[in-house]
Amino acid sequence: GSEDDPMARFASLLALVAVLLGMPVVAAADDVTADDVARGKALAERLCATCHLGPGQGEKRSPSEIPGFRAVAKRPGQSLHGIVGWLKGVPPMMPNHRLTQDEMFLIATYILSLKDED
Repeated sequence: GSEDDPMARFASLLALVAVLLGMPVVAAADDVTADDVARGKALAERLCATCHLGPGQGEKRSPSEIPGFRAVAKRPGQSLHGIVGWLKGVPPMMPNHRLTQDEMFLIATYILSLKDED
C-alpha cells in the first residue's frame, strides 16, 4: 500500500507542510475531473480566446507570434505543473488577469485536455 511507499509518504508530508504554511497545493493530474476541464474552458474562452484559441492556430514560429493552446498542450514534456508555474510567473507579454491558483489550475487542465485533439 501507499503507507509502504516512501515517495507517497514524502508527497503526503509535503502537501501537509504546504497546507500548514498556507501555500496553495496544485492537484495531481490524476485528480482532474471533466468539470475542471469545463470550468477551465469557460475561463479560457473568456480570458484567453482572443490570443490563444484561434482556428488552426499552431506553435509560434518566432518570438513575436502567439501559440495556440493546442500547440502549448502538445509541447514535449508539457505538464499541469509546468503550465501553472508559467502562468504563476505572469509572463510579461501577457495581460495580468490576476488569476487565482484555482483559476490557473483550471486553465491548465483545459489546455492539457487539448493534447490529444487534432
